[in-house]
Amino acid sequence: MRIGPLALLLLLPTGCIRETSSYDVHLYGDGTWFDEVEPAPEPMGGAIEVARYRLWGTNLGHGITTFFGDQPRADGTSFTIGFAEFGYPADPAYDRTSVFLSPGPASAPTEDACLTRVGVARAPLISEYVDVGDKIVLEGEGRRFVLPRDPTIHTRPAGEAWYVGYGGSLGPVVMDHPLLDDTWANDVDWSLSFPGTLQPPEATFGAIPYPAQGTVTFPPDVEDLTVNDEEVVPPGTGRQAEVRFAGPWDDRTVLRWTPSASGDSLTVTVRYLGWGVETACDCSTDCGEGFVCEDGWCAGEEGAGWNVLGEVTCTVEDDGEFALEASHLERLDLFSDPRDPDYGVGGVVLMVSRMAEGTLTVDDVHTWNGKRVPVTPVRTRVIDTVVTRLEMP
Repeated sequence: MRIGPLALLLLLPTGCIRETSSYDVHLYGDGTWFDEVEPAPEPMGGAIEVARYRLWGTNLGHGITTFFGDQPRADGTSFTIGFAEFGYPADPAYDRTSVFLSPGPASAPTEDACLTRVGVARAPLISEYVDVGDKIVLEGEGRRFVLPRDPTIHTRPAGEAWYVGYGGSLGPVVMDHPLLDDTWANDVDWSLSFPGTLQPPEATFGAIPYPAQGTVTFPPDVEDLTVNDEEVVPPGTGRQAEVRFAGPWDDRTVLRWTPSASGDSLTVTVRYLGWGVETACDCSTDCGEGFVCEDGWCAGEEGAGWNVLGEVTCTVEDDGEFALEASHLERLDLFSDPRDPDYGVGGVVLMVSRMAEGTLTVDDVHTWNGKRVPVTPVRTRVIDTVVTRLEMP
């Protein structure tokens, strides 16, 4: 008997019927669109970010910020850094990505969720940069953090003035100093403001003419962090001359910390680093500790902090414990496997962070050719992160 096309179509699904069950899914994978698991990113006109880094691991440098190189090593140090950028038209990349450390997927307060990122995050697709005045100021009672404009003045003649950014310099961590303003204070609100400005006639960038003011919240501290029940401390503190921890490739890596009163989520990031060169050299003695001379250039023995091959970023419930499993890294290992020398993975770092995000309402941009373009809101993000080393598998 000949089966007609319609009957065949009706029969086909029956051949695919099988028993199904519900499973816990930790990684967003094939067949899942990002906007199915969290809201779509919102177009924004810029981002203002401030971060405190604590390099509590061995052979770490300032390159972990992606703004600098790694030589000399900065093991055990703490520093602050901020960066801000504005542009038009508004772009969703300002909402989703970070120049320092992008957040993990949004999740319910009682759920853990992870996301794999490979390569460099997409930069905002803007037409022009935007000037908002000579500085951006975060301050409070006894606290002050300033992001100066780069460049401090706009060059002339016409055609040379096009880039505008803010911050991008390393600063000290000042807390409870008797004379100096604090540059960091956890779990408190800071005011944020910029004065606004007008661009010079020959400039090829926009400007926001009016001031803006808002409030940003600094996240709680990452306290009492341990990895596999070993305390994460700066190298040379107590019994640890070096600070490294086993990764989750052969066994789970268990993180513990003291939960905060607010119960805000944590961000746990495992980042694979590629190789990179620093300064010229004739021999390895020309390079600092942790670097070797290869082909006339100093190269880090455990990769370059600024060369991020990929990362797994997890949004973690603030319940005091989270276990990294080998399954969390499976997708990242498809692109850059630290067990395979052909992939070029130089080192692995673990970053445990608290983040506080918000938005700032700003006025329209006055473009270089006299138009008005709306760009509000602007993303604000404050990051407090502890960085340590994971041993290569």
